[in-house]
Amino acid sequence: MAAILDEAAERAAKGGIQVTTAQRHVNWEFAERVLDAVLPGSTAYNPDKMTGIPLEDWQPFDLEKRDADVIEDDFLSYCEDLEGPLIVVNSTSFYPDQGPYFVEASHLVDFVKAFDTRVRDYFMWADVIVVSPATGIVVIAQDHGCIVKVRGNAIMAKPRDAADQ
Repeated sequence: MAAILDEAAERAAKGGIQVTTAQRHVNWEFAERVLDAVLPGSTAYNPDKMTGIPLEDWQPFDLEKRDADVIEDDFLSYCEDLEGPLIVVNSTSFYPDQGPYFVEASHLVDFVKAFDTRVRDYFMWADVIVVSPATGIVVIAQDHGCIVKVRGNAIMAKPRDAADQ
């Protein structure tokens, strides 16, 4: 486990986590096509390879001096208006046996809060990207202390409430 963490830290220190095709999880192609549809021209779950994110929209987001629960709660407050199925990418998504996570928006809080138990890694350890195809909203928190929320293209119908049916 320590070797995996060291490798991820080394990749992150080099300016982003890169995925090699030999070890890509099968869900990456689909997740990248969704990202490109939401933010046209985006080629990877790496803020440097994503389009439609104005530089002036980034806000400070401390990941070092606050309690982990406070950081998660703050991040989740940016995600409150997301709907439908979400694509969630964090540092563990780049492990060959993980890949991007698919989470229903109504379960995102539970997913984040139980992440360290299920995956044995801290959810906000490095960059985190959440894409909502139903709303077109993308939330990105970077491990160097910035966060942004942008609205791209909504590419799927919003889920209907059970009461509407």
